[in-house]
Amino acid sequence: MDMSALQATLYNLNEDELFYRKYYFARQQEYSLKNFIATLDMNYVKARNLLISELPETIPPEYEDEWYFDLNNSQSISILKHNCYSPAIPHHHTFFELIYVYDGKCNQSIGDSKIKMRTGDFCIIPPGVTHTIEVFDESVIIDILIRKNTLENIFFNFLRNDNILTMFFLNNIYSKNVNDYIIFHSGDDYHIRTAISYMLLEYINKDQYYYQMMSNTIMNVFGLLLRNYEKNVELPSIVKKSDVQRFALVRFIQDNHANVTLEDISKKFHFTPEYTSKLIKATTGYTFTHILQKIRMEKAKSLLLDTNLSVSSIGLQIGYETTEHFIRTFKKNQQMTPTEFRKSKDLF
Repeated sequence: MDMSALQATLYNLNEDELFYRKYYFARQQEYSLKNFIATLDMNYVKARNLLISELPETIPPEYEDEWYFDLNNSQSISILKHNCYSPAIPHHHTFFELIYVYDGKCNQSIGDSKIKMRTGDFCIIPPGVTHTIEVFDESVIIDILIRKNTLENIFFNFLRNDNILTMFFLNNIYSKNVNDYIIFHSGDDYHIRTAISYMLLEYINKDQYYYQMMSNTIMNVFGLLLRNYEKNVELPSIVKKSDVQRFALVRFIQDNHANVTLEDISKKFHFTPEYTSKLIKATTGYTFTHILQKIRMEKAKSLLLDTNLSVSSIGLQIGYETTEHFIRTFKKNQQMTPTEFRKSKDLF
């Protein structure tokens, strides 16, 4: 597929969208909705994973990684067009969802916030946040999905400076103080629109090195968003510049998780150990020991899923002197051993 064919595909309704359009218009009258539900081919609905608000059995309790990713593959980005006319169903997911309004509009409900999005708006929703999205016309909305376990490995070498996007990701991976969403308003920015089109084309064609091309492109998009639209960023609560800077402590722990101590952090940031300990707790909601263990566990899960390293090698790499200590700590946190966790991906 080339770019012109992609444009035609984006603006033509696919099979699921044609179904949802009929469903949408049927819902305008009670009698037509009853008739629509009564005549549904449930085998067809289940086969295509179609969602019907009036039929709870069609709605999953959570959108999980295995719906959109091959868990045997370390590639962690999926990109697709959001179905037009699909019902606004409250849901949450185990991955980060990036919603880009390519052309048109959509409405979102995220927690207590009602958000009207327009062309060029770019919204990031973290795992575990319940939200709905309404696209009740033929607007083109693009969903970019990124697995939590591998997001930091892909992006954090790029996002090293103190900025609001780094804070957002760190906050939602390692902190109790979760932000429900972040929105950038990029308007008719040609470069961002072209980059998203290019990512979608790479994902559809899957030519050689397509995943690397997608990863590099989304990092470029993040850079453009920060450079040109950070001043008008929209968050559910005000984030002070000092809050962004404080997450440099978390990033330092993340970068040095194998052997970092509280004294190391204190020296790096010119604080006393006591003040450093209080600052980490205020920033993340966790003690230094807890946040260090949390970072190590996230790193361990990523290595278990995405590499063939032995359990003992992973334990040493993330900072545990003995394999027994690593296995014991991992089991306490995940309710299974590292080996059982690695094998669990083969169940899907």
